Amino acid sequence: MEDLKTNFTSLKQHATDYAQTYVQLAKAKATASASTAAAGAAIGVTAVLLTVFFMIFLFTGIAWWLSTVLNSNAAGFFIVAGFFLLLLVLIFALRKKVIVPWIRNTIISKVYES
Repeated sequence: MEDLKTNFTSLKQHATDYAQTYVQLAKAKATASASTAAAGAAIGVTAVLLTVFFMIFLFTGIAWWLSTVLNSNAAGFFIVAGFFLLLLVLIFALRKKVIVPWIRNTIISKVYES
């Protein structure tokens, strides 16, 4: 009978240790995932910000260059604006068949990436 009590106490201690280890492992995995996500978000925000500045300067330069080629400031800027309007129409035309599925598939593949 004493062996049964000892075995039960030992089993209870092992189960408690297992549960505590499982909780610690879950916390470690969550911390690793959160830190990876935070680093990715920081890099993403920085990349987007730098890309926006690059695009602003690039297309302003193109507009000024077209203005000098066409001898009309308005024409250069209107051509660049027309290019952006064309991109906007293209995005709206392709959003349901191309853009949304691509974003969805990218997110799903990142979630299930091992």
